[in-house]
Amino acid sequence: MTEVGVGAEAPAVLRERMVADLRARGEIVSPEMEAAFRRVPRHLFAPEVTAAEVYGAPEGIFTKYNSRGKPTSSVSAPWLHARMLEAARVAPGMAVLEVGSGGAQAALLAELVGEQGTVTSIDIDPDITARARTLLAEAGYGHVLVEEADGSQLLQDAPPQGYDRIIVTAGAADLATAWWDQLAPMGRLVVPLRFRGISRTIAFSYKEDHLRSDTLIVSGFVAMQGGSAHAPRVLRLAGQDVRLTVDEDQPADADALIEAFAGPRHEQWTGVKLGGSEGVLPQLEVWLAGAVAPYGRLRATPAAAARGRVGWVLDRGMPAVWSGNSLAYLTLRRAAQAEERYELGVIAHGPGREDVAELLAAAVRRFDQEARSAGEPVVRAYRRGPETAGLGDVVIDKPSVRLVIA
Repeated sequence: MTEVGVGAEAPAVLRERMVADLRARGEIVSPEMEAAFRRVPRHLFAPEVTAAEVYGAPEGIFTKYNSRGKPTSSVSAPWLHARMLEAARVAPGMAVLEVGSGGAQAALLAELVGEQGTVTSIDIDPDITARARTLLAEAGYGHVLVEEADGSQLLQDAPPQGYDRIIVTAGAADLATAWWDQLAPMGRLVVPLRFRGISRTIAFSYKEDHLRSDTLIVSGFVAMQGGSAHAPRVLRLAGQDVRLTVDEDQPADADALIEAFAGPRHEQWTGVKLGGSEGVLPQLEVWLAGAVAPYGRLRATPAAAARGRVGWVLDRGMPAVWSGNSLAYLTLRRAAQAEERYELGVIAHGPGREDVAELLAAAVRRFDQEARSAGEPVVRAYRRGPETAGLGDVVIDKPSVRLVIA
């Protein structure tokens, strides 16, 4: 399973270039991580494509699709593996559980925990576990334990003291109770979590009676299957062209919002400006999730933008709020005298469009004044129960946990 082809660069050369690029961009920080990336023959875990594609992939490489053509498994991009594993802080001798098998990350984990540690990789799909088991063995990591299991359920052979690290590699809509129950007291949980229509890979550790984030990574993953798979509600405001994603069973009157979107719009500009490479917008998106409700994400096709149905909406969508019969969403325009800076604005529809626009605009201005320079928001997760009532004005209720964003 080696790369062949006239003029193709050797995988070892491509691997060294990948490591140098990751180190230069700050994705790889620790010497241990650099050594692990140098040792793992990454190209063996995606034999369907060339080694150049594997080592240089800016995004994940899909390895399986369902009957509707939706990807169900992938090998994540090198930068994402690096950032997740740096956030996990894996050390020699640890017991690590990987939820979602692919092979490449399990091999990296095996390098990081060393001979005294253990890596267990599970997946609900028998095809994926069979593939991972085969590829790991061929790459020299046959000691990694690969099991077919629902990642949201307790494992029978989990260590009595719990796993030192649990790393989830599929998009989850909840923090499964099993992860809490199987995480060691000093453990860390790294999970791609969807909430309020956005997705962040979050590194959690225990803080007294709850889990507290210390790292948020903008990323996308194939959706989890099994107990932690809860699909959001999607309201089609203008057919396939404009969609509103509503998570966590937030109230949303589809007919009223469709009617509102078909009506006149109101524009309001906030005066808040962003630099093209500042990374402030992802910070704002998470902060808004803890500041306003209901809150979701509006997505639009290029065709909708070309016809003037929406303002400037990024490909990944923009934050949106709504009331019973009105909605508002963020948009962008170039700042008047600065080509590389952009101003945030609000476009609103419906009878109460001016009020809902001001609600969102005021929240953006408050973020700019109070939170922009404070770093990334902190996500706290509490087990659901009567004792978690009264945690804040805006909470995000999942089946198993209650999220509070500060």
